[in-house]
Amino acid sequence: MDQTAQDRFRPLIAQRLAELAAELEAQADSVQPISPDVSIGRLSRLDSMQAQQMALAGRRRLEEQRSRLQEAMRRIDTGAFGRCLICSQDIAIERLEHQPDAVTCVPCLSRRK
Repeated sequence: MDQTAQDRFRPLIAQRLAELAAELEAQADSVQPISPDVSIGRLSRLDSMQAQQMALAGRRRLEEQRSRLQEAMRRIDTGAFGRCLICSQDIAIERLEHQPDAVTCVPCLSRRK
């Protein structure tokens, strides 16, 4: 994939990074520890702790996605974006439009499963 085609994905990745930053910011309150001195009842505390753990897991997924998108931006900078890490062939544009952090082409991904 040539540099012009790679640069076409910069705005898409930047937009997704901005969306992730907004989601992470919005979740900041839901991942705060549950203070043991708050009297909310045993079952309510368990519910709160479970909701906190689910929020933490969601936050980790968002942070992982942000990391993969940041890596995609670095691959654009180095000219390696859009090339399969396994076979070095170009990854289909349609796949990159849907998942710009993809590092393998569909045939190689299928062989790995």
